[in-house]
Amino acid sequence: MDDEARELDELVERWQTGYGDVRSLYESVREGMHQNARRGIQRVIARPPDEHRVSDVVYTAFVELLRGDPAAMTSPVGLAKTIAYRRGIDEGRRILRERQRISSVDPLDIATTMPDKAGILAAAEEEALHQLVAKCLEFLTTDQRAVVRATVMGNQTLSDWALTAGTSHQAVSRQRSRALDALRRCVKRQRTAAGGKGTSHGRG
Repeated sequence: MDDEARELDELVERWQTGYGDVRSLYESVREGMHQNARRGIQRVIARPPDEHRVSDVVYTAFVELLRGDPAAMTSPVGLAKTIAYRRGIDEGRRILRERQRISSVDPLDIATTMPDKAGILAAAEEEALHQLVAKCLEFLTTDQRAVVRATVMGNQTLSDWALTAGTSHQAVSRQRSRALDALRRCVKRQRTAAGGKGTSHGRG
């Protein structure tokens, strides 16, 4: 047995007896779980999945593993991989349902959201949008700002952020959804207000 395998066995044994470091255990089994989660998703969608999806599946599967009784598990590492594979299949089915919903949308509805023939927003308009977003970020709570900057503007997955913040994936997902909704409403209000001012000046 090599040193890496021995270290993993020791981590698992400590966890099963109630003395293990959960974060260290997660780091040790994550790669194997990633491979199985990826295989599960790919089996359903027949193409390599988005790695952010894979990471979210792995975190969900690991939380599911922690809900079980460690002492009753004959092979926690094998169980972790099995759960990851099954949750990967679930995620693949979810992706297929999302694709079906998208394909059922009226093409005219999609056309209204697409850029016009000019293609790309003018630099001045894009800069104005960035400024509005930056301004509206200040109206969010500290936690909302943090999760948006980390998982939307940065490259952290929801799973990694949840682990860092010491909370559940579902809680972080809800928090980010509320934050993005608030951000969209704020930007819309700011744009409407700016448009109204512009109209009043034009009439004057």
